[in-house]
Amino acid sequence: MRRQLNYKLKYQQTGAAAIEFALLFTLFFAIFYALVSYAITMMLQQSFIHAAAEGARAAIAVDPLVYADTPSFNTAVETRVRATISDALAWLPQKAKTKVSGSNIGINWVGTTMTVRVIYSGYAADPMMPALSLPGIGNVPKLPTDLAGSASITL
Repeated sequence: MRRQLNYKLKYQQTGAAAIEFALLFTLFFAIFYALVSYAITMMLQQSFIHAAAEGARAAIAVDPLVYADTPSFNTAVETRVRATISDALAWLPQKAKTKVSGSNIGINWVGTTMTVRVIYSGYAADPMMPALSLPGIGNVPKLPTDLAGSASITL
């Protein structure tokens, strides 16, 4: 009789371990997914800052003595900056390149100071990794609306 009771207790505990595993696995998976998603977001943010800085540094290479007027000099600088930013972000997947190229590279002049801004607009709505929606917690991870990097240089 005693042997039969031990046998029943042993196999009754197996179901409890499976339930505990399922609950803890969900929690650990959510934490791991959040870590990976945040890491990708931070890597993109740093890449945009680096690309903006590279673009600003590339502006120095344009010789102002070659250009007779300020508008043509500014156009030459902006062309070089955009090309440098495109080269710096060449490793991105096509989806991100499309979001970052074109009008999302902002170049503003204030006197002789140029500010370069690289923007991934609408990142929260269309992230590289989709957000995981968990009951009671919400979206994992909570992402910023836009990712941007900027750099300034005085020419």
